[in-house]
Amino acid sequence: MKSKWKVFVTFVVAVLVMGGCAKKEQVKEENSKIESEDMDSENSTDEAPEEKEDAVEKQVRIYFGNADASDFETENVLVQQISADEIWSQLIEKGVIPMDVTILSCKETEQEGKKALELDVSEKFSTYLNGLGTSGEYITVGSICNTFLDAFDSETIRITVEGKKLETGHAEYPGYMSKYEL
Repeated sequence: MKSKWKVFVTFVVAVLVMGGCAKKEQVKEENSKIESEDMDSENSTDEAPEEKEDAVEKQVRIYFGNADASDFETENVLVQQISADEIWSQLIEKGVIPMDVTILSCKETEQEGKKALELDVSEKFSTYLNGLGTSGEYITVGSICNTFLDAFDSETIRITVEGKKLETGHAEYPGYMSKYEL
């Protein structure tokens, strides 16, 4: 297990080093355009608060796995605005997800009277999860869920892959999920 984890960490570091800052900003701009279109259409029907462009930095708790993928660790970081792209970038920086996995959309909704999120990601996320062990997958999905739920003050989140139910060799994620605990 430790050997796989070391290979995984080495791979993530290599991807981050090779990716460089320019590619990250390009992905960030593309994701920002997609998200702003989704959030604009949702703001007309939802009660989501609008963020001011000149707003002060906000603190967000980022969840990630410890060295042996046996527990969650957290770190509070400052972001310009609470957006799916900002949070996703922080998760990439913490090594939770690889840089080539992108957000296709993030929508705030209501599910059974509870504030909920619908996060749709690229197919590379499913491929990435399938390469992890059971505990690595649990920590990864849990880190994403917990981080987004805290940041958007939501109670549940559904993660889909290109609009379809997230499935891996270890689990299926057909519905809404709440915070993960160990």
